[in-house]
Amino acid sequence: MNTLQCQPPWLSWFSKLDSDEVIKQAAYLAVKPVEGLQALHLEEACRRLEQAWKEIFVPGVQHIEILRSFVVHAAHFSASTSPTLKDYNRQRSAGVLAPCEVHSIRCLTGLAGVSKSSLVKAFERICALDNKGQFVSDCQRLTLCPVRRIGIGGQQSIRGVLEELANPVALVSMKRDNKTLMEHVRLWFSTTATSALIVDEMQFFTQSSTASVKTTQLIMMLASLGVPLIFVANYSLVNKLLQRPQEEKNRLLAAPYVVEPPAAKDELWSDSIKEYLRVAPDCFKIETDAEIEELHRLTAGLFRALRELLLQAYRETAHHGRSVVTMTEVRLAFGSRAYSAYRKDIEDLASLAITHNTERRPDLVCAFTERHVVPAAAGAKSKSPTQAQAFPSDVSAALIEGTLSIDAQATLRTLRRSSESVSANGSEVKVLRMPKRTAVSAQSLLDGASLFRKVTQEQRSGSKKKLAVETPEMNDENAS
Repeated sequence: MNTLQCQPPWLSWFSKLDSDEVIKQAAYLAVKPVEGLQALHLEEACRRLEQAWKEIFVPGVQHIEILRSFVVHAAHFSASTSPTLKDYNRQRSAGVLAPCEVHSIRCLTGLAGVSKSSLVKAFERICALDNKGQFVSDCQRLTLCPVRRIGIGGQQSIRGVLEELANPVALVSMKRDNKTLMEHVRLWFSTTATSALIVDEMQFFTQSSTASVKTTQLIMMLASLGVPLIFVANYSLVNKLLQRPQEEKNRLLAAPYVVEPPAAKDELWSDSIKEYLRVAPDCFKIETDAEIEELHRLTAGLFRALRELLLQAYRETAHHGRSVVTMTEVRLAFGSRAYSAYRKDIEDLASLAITHNTERRPDLVCAFTERHVVPAAAGAKSKSPTQAQAFPSDVSAALIEGTLSIDAQATLRTLRRSSESVSANGSEVKVLRMPKRTAVSAQSLLDGASLFRKVTQEQRSGSKKKLAVETPEMNDENAS
């Protein structure tokens, strides 16, 4: 049974998302232009710009694939637990929950600032019910929340996270130990027909650079609340979780989703830039494709870095008494102290593809790599493990190419054309065999030694004659 084809109204929040185009249109989020920026204080204008830019979400191909996967899994869970409104009411009347078991755990990861949070917000938004979550049918009015998302933020305890998930009305008069809170949250999820729980900013749960026990306990506890779990983590947290015992690591990281930055020529990048500039069209003049590609080189395709770069460029423009941001101010912002942390990350990302020194910046390297095994041809000798194992593609090639200068990109295109022309004419290339060398024998060694002695003796005799000729001339000069 295809869970996305359920008939409305029950589960219509999933059935309406029946194609990639529908998901793209539902997830796309643009904002209205911010007016009157020049009349505001500089930092207040920057705050409004940043707030508007954070709301923008332009879904790309990889975003749609991830959203479709999330929707399918959530719809399948709903269809298996409460396929009809009648089943939902029966479960609520009985008040009996299914046995507490750990449901599927999915990890959404990527570089810091690559729009992971915007993606999970889009998933929550496209699955939300209209009319503020109100579902009305058969003389019933229910408040449902198919997808629940929380951000860890400053929460430093499991109890604090459970309290944030609980019913705020019931929380006032209930006992607040972990066991009671977990039972209440499971019942509350069943009441609100929650089919997926998203936990964002997991890296902030513990501030230690090495500790992962508390984070692992939190993830396993949230996964036992009766609904599928999606937790968002950057590469640093993933590397910590990889140090956990095998049974925990395999369960926590069994289903990873990796969000990659867009390439410089990707339609997603250019569309996102246009949406950013529409927020304040009178304040930014960045129009050509070359300028959009240069923005990618200065930000590595990371949207958080893009926001910070444009904000700093806006400040540079105001400090110089101008009103329109151009690439001149953007370049000044790239070299500023305020942007130095982002600039260091971008430079390190570019160097990773050359040095492969992943231990120096593990927070920039994805731990989930793909390796394609090419079957050996019939009769070919098997290579050693060292030769057969290729270095993992830890850093996106498109991201690295985007950080190259314009001259370097032109050189790269020239080298590629040369390589393609050689491969195209490969059938015309002839391989010449080297002449076969004769075997080394004792007589050949003796002949070589004799020739060496003869040559050296001739060189010595020649040098003696030259010295004898030069000596009388020197004596005549001294006498004169």
